Amino acid sequence: MPFPSIATTRRMRRLNVACGIVAAASALLAGSAWADVKIGVLMPLSGKGASYGQHQEVALKMAQEQLEKSGGIKGEKVQFITYDTRGENAEAISLTRKLIHSDKVLAVIGPFFSAETEVAFPIAVQGKTPIITASAAKPGIAAKNRPWAFRNALASDQMNGKLIDAWLKQHPEVKSVVILTDVKDAFTKIDGTAVFPAILKERGIKVLDNISFQTADIDYAAQVTKAKQLNPDGIVVAGLYNEGGNVVREIRKQGLKQPVVGALGMSEPKFLEIAGPASEGTMVVMPFWPENPEARIASWVKDYRARAGTTPNNTDSLMYDTVFILKKCIESTGVTNKESDLAADREKIRGCLEKMPAHDGITGPIRFNEQGDAVLVPTVLQAKGQKWSSLR
Repeated sequence: MPFPSIATTRRMRRLNVACGIVAAASALLAGSAWADVKIGVLMPLSGKGASYGQHQEVALKMAQEQLEKSGGIKGEKVQFITYDTRGENAEAISLTRKLIHSDKVLAVIGPFFSAETEVAFPIAVQGKTPIITASAAKPGIAAKNRPWAFRNALASDQMNGKLIDAWLKQHPEVKSVVILTDVKDAFTKIDGTAVFPAILKERGIKVLDNISFQTADIDYAAQVTKAKQLNPDGIVVAGLYNEGGNVVREIRKQGLKQPVVGALGMSEPKFLEIAGPASEGTMVVMPFWPENPEARIASWVKDYRARAGTTPNNTDSLMYDTVFILKKCIESTGVTNKESDLAADREKIRGCLEKMPAHDGITGPIRFNEQGDAVLVPTVLQAKGQKWSSLR
């Protein structure tokens, strides 16, 4: 059958996977099986960081098609109930409640940003519903919301040590740095004001100043001019792809030649487009390497590129992998998908996520530790010719 269309409104997109027998149109009696296996998804499809959500949506659609080909989940049709949070905390709160209490999903994937995840996770804990972010990198988010919250992504404190070590190995002349920090975004703020400073201090690197900017700023000349006056050996940029790209472009525009290292949010391919040639040499870290030559990964990346017109990021591969982690847990734990068993089914999925052996995903082997964080292997990347190159 033809692939179902994705009907879009400002706040909601529903993706229906037609797998197996079409459900009867009549209402189901309480205690009988739902018409679909329902999974909620929260992502920014407009507003702040829309590029992240739009790219994740491509990966979700790829997972949807694969489910359709393989017979769904337990032979049942799958419905992804997807809402656009616009990157807004208030939206994340209300839409998490809606998914849990009105839509009655088995589990929730999302939200995307650390700030929205911080406020959405407690809602899922209260509603006793498993929730997995495939992107939020602020340390401690899942640990504070056990046992229902999980993070299928690496926290920045798990990755940035490896990044700084690789950066210093390539640039042993760096003895002092200036950090430019987006203090409006929760993830970049903690990276710039806590994670990076602690790592640099441990390695004997002096932080001359921490200069702030904010998400959606347009002009970064004043911040870069201040950094230039301090004459650091290196520059750390704790920003998302849009702001980070513009900051790096301004750094090179003002003639600074110092090596630059960036936060995880700058690993998005869009950063390379925004920074352009100024991105050359910038180093970042992420748990997924899109140029991995392994056949199944290369095939997946090729398919993604054909659909999206760009290279997938780690948050895209992690979205795809999260769908199949949930599939594994739903199929292996005796989930009935009956209305009367919703609470028990959610508990079965939660227990599975907590104890599951490593899932062999596109991103690599994935399992969750006792803090609810995924155990993944990060890869340091460097911009070369406006492409990310692995420093493995």
